Amino acid sequence: MFTSYLYTCIFIATSALVGAQYPPDAQSATVREIERLYLDAAPNNLKSLITPCSQYIDSSTGQVDNSLGRQTAAEWIRVAFHDFVTADVPTRSGGLDASIGFEATRGENVGTAFNDALINFSYYFSKAVSMADLIALGTVMAAGHCGGTPVSMRGGRVDATAAGPSGVPQPQDDLQKQLLDFSNAGFNRDDTIALTACGHSLGGVHKNIFPDVITDDSPGTLDGSDGRIAFDETVAGFDVAPVTEYLKGTGAKGGPLVTTTNTTVQSDLRLYTSDNNSTMQRLSQSNSYFLSQCSAVFQRMIETVPGSVRLTPNVSPTATTNLKPASIYLNVDWKGNMALSGFFRYIQVSGAATAPTNLQVALLGRDGKSTSTSATATKSSTDMGTGIFGATYRYPFTMNFPASTGISGVTVNGQTFKFQDTMFVVPGLSSVSPTPPAFVPTPAMSATQTYSINMTVAYLTTNAPTSLTATLSIPQTQTGTVSPKVDGSTTATLNQIGNAGPFALYSAIIQKSLSAKQAYGSSVDVAATGQSPGILFFKPFNT
Repeated sequence: MFTSYLYTCIFIATSALVGAQYPPDAQSATVREIERLYLDAAPNNLKSLITPCSQYIDSSTGQVDNSLGRQTAAEWIRVAFHDFVTADVPTRSGGLDASIGFEATRGENVGTAFNDALINFSYYFSKAVSMADLIALGTVMAAGHCGGTPVSMRGGRVDATAAGPSGVPQPQDDLQKQLLDFSNAGFNRDDTIALTACGHSLGGVHKNIFPDVITDDSPGTLDGSDGRIAFDETVAGFDVAPVTEYLKGTGAKGGPLVTTTNTTVQSDLRLYTSDNNSTMQRLSQSNSYFLSQCSAVFQRMIETVPGSVRLTPNVSPTATTNLKPASIYLNVDWKGNMALSGFFRYIQVSGAATAPTNLQVALLGRDGKSTSTSATATKSSTDMGTGIFGATYRYPFTMNFPASTGISGVTVNGQTFKFQDTMFVVPGLSSVSPTPPAFVPTPAMSATQTYSINMTVAYLTTNAPTSLTATLSIPQTQTGTVSPKVDGSTTATLNQIGNAGPFALYSAIIQKSLSAKQAYGSSVDVAATGQSPGILFFKPFNT
């Protein structure tokens, strides 16, 4: 039930605000949300699930359980591979689309790794970041955080609504079938060998899942109650070890799919020797070369998507894209005084200039022209990022200006960043009650309660409509997979409550029963009747 009425507004926590004052563009919203998940330090973020890289998170409890011999980072790469490899590139169908959730009970997808990963990813799911994007991001983070070369990350994948075709290569498959399956997914023999070696740089094979591979007389040491034998001796480090140990016959000698005494399931050995070890010799030339090749094949894997999907620009920072606005919010009070606040993120990527002590933020007025309004943003004293690309610093700032001036963007260090004040949520006149539990990716977040989202929107117009429409996008369970889907059936009417300078103000209290998990994944779009949304992907809950 939704009710709209006048109310006394309470300030909403600024760290909760996402996207209300950016130009309304779906691809840009996806990029910003992936940047937040990928680059920013936060309690219980995605990186925390694979820190250290040796740990395993049991999705049924959300807790670490290292007694099994399992490894979450390795599972994330395996899930991406199984989701991708049934693609049919000639027909531009399949690929990385999260259909694996509907396929998790198939014999070719044996084990609990798939549902484990999808459940853990589901805490970070939203309208802007699909489950398929999270599967891709899981591979990118597992490789980048555990010692590999960062993989370029783009968003915009679309989740499948049903199972896709079968065809995941199996250990017992002969070489011809292996190569045919990979060829359908767009990978030739050299690519296939590289992807297999890279994918087996973390983790191992578990006796309880593959008893025909890990037999009683298998060489290697069983680890944990699931009976894992590792692919190499640096099981928690993403490096060239599985290649060099295979070629030299040392350590794990290439892992169980090479050394198993059951020759029927020596799938890695058949593949590696299919070109007389030529590809493996090439990959072994140095650790840095191996990592660069893994980055390339992983990027191809996660960017193998259905032909209708259009991926975003690259999210990964470079020496020219390492400065970005983050958690920026725009305010207006009843007297028409405006304020822009938040911070800029600067990542000390390789090749970039040393992070400056201060940034000068200069306002561009609503007319696009420079103004005399500016602010100094001073660098945080500590690293505020995930560290995958280098030290990350925040530059907080606030600038005040009259509503008559308005805003179309800011300039910082010679770069221009676009904002808009045509329509935006006013944080100083908005609130959420009660405060949701702290974000912790565990089943404890499944308890539901009724939340009141008190939302005020400013609309710059000379012909104010009587109301605006808010549409909520809420993660919901779906049949056949543990992955959530987005439910956009909830709407609310925001009625005009007055004016603030040139802005008409609209307000509603939206009441909804949600779990904390749903709340953190929820977002709101706002539009005038008959128009495209002026606000896209506003997240009212602090994440």
